[in-house]
Amino acid sequence: MKSLNILIILFLVSSPIFSQDNIEEITHKKDIKIDSIVKIDFISYKYKYLDENLKIKIPKELYEKMLIDSKLNPERIKKYSDSLEVILKAEFNDDDAARIAQLRITYSWERVGLHIWKNKDEVIEIAKKLNIKHPYRLQELFLNNDSKVSMEIQNLRITLYQNFGKVELMMMPTKQLMPFAFSNNPEIIERRNNHHKNLRQRK
Repeated sequence: MKSLNILIILFLVSSPIFSQDNIEEITHKKDIKIDSIVKIDFISYKYKYLDENLKIKIPKELYEKMLIDSKLNPERIKKYSDSLEVILKAEFNDDDAARIAQLRITYSWERVGLHIWKNKDEVIEIAKKLNIKHPYRLQELFLNNDSKVSMEIQNLRITLYQNFGKVELMMMPTKQLMPFAFSNNPEIIERRNNHHKNLRQRK
């Protein structure tokens, strides 16, 4: 009986550790998977049901079957990005890949501007000078600290330094600088505050 109690105690003590190890392993595998997915060029990817301009091309009957298989609520499918979600879920059969592909395909000039503190027209002007047709292609240049946009990146650093007084902003890697600029953009802060205000009013 004594030995049985000891075994039970050992099991109870080791179970949380085992569970934690499992969680860490699953998380690690998930991170590796995401790292692999983000390396895919979803803009030039050869899709089965999107043309070279990333417009949907699919027979109605097949799309309706995909919609059923996706388990998405048909009533919320109202615009291109919603239908795109259906197509990408079927294309990759993987929610993470579909989500990341959808984000990049539907990336907007406005969203680029929110990262570099410029309005939509200014961003489009930069893209025209560089002969860039898709917003995410321009975003990639900023994220990768490409020399083609070095002047714009430097101007962004100066603007952020003037606003926040942090010297590290002048040397921060662009993959960190861009999220910082986006989350601290006055327009994003205003949107966030309005969102929280609306949530409080609903309670």
